[in-house]
Amino acid sequence: MIKMSLIIPFDPWNNKLCACPQKYSLSAYTGCGHNCRYCYASSYIRNFFLPRPKKNFLNRLEKEIEKVEPKTLMAMANSSDPYLPMEEKLKLTRRAVKILVDYDIKLMLITKSALILRDKDILTEFKHIVVSFTLTTLN
Repeated sequence: MIKMSLIIPFDPWNNKLCACPQKYSLSAYTGCGHNCRYCYASSYIRNFFLPRPKKNFLNRLEKEIEKVEPKTLMAMANSSDPYLPMEEKLKLTRRAVKILVDYDIKLMLITKSALILRDKDILTEFKHIVVSFTLTTLN
């Protein structure tokens, strides 16, 4: 298993009994601005509720993706929403998805944002894709 700096194996529990399929995690941003009270990632990422883009994200992704096997399951994003409000302007997730589609990645997107609809033109090009929405309510 190749460990890269952006594309990392996702195994937060480091447990051999985990029934989850092997997957990698990719995030264009560190932290998240949704401020969910139940967020587990805020316990291990410094300044989690002050989201920021990762340095040289797209250049680093283009180098690292070449080392990933085709049909690899990749989640965007396990500890940050890929469609944060700043994504509307920065478009890092959109450009990353454009890169990933050319590498036959099995993509799993996890978001709370309707901004994902902006990228449906690219997302429909994937052979294997799962989109998960979190809907938070008061009751």
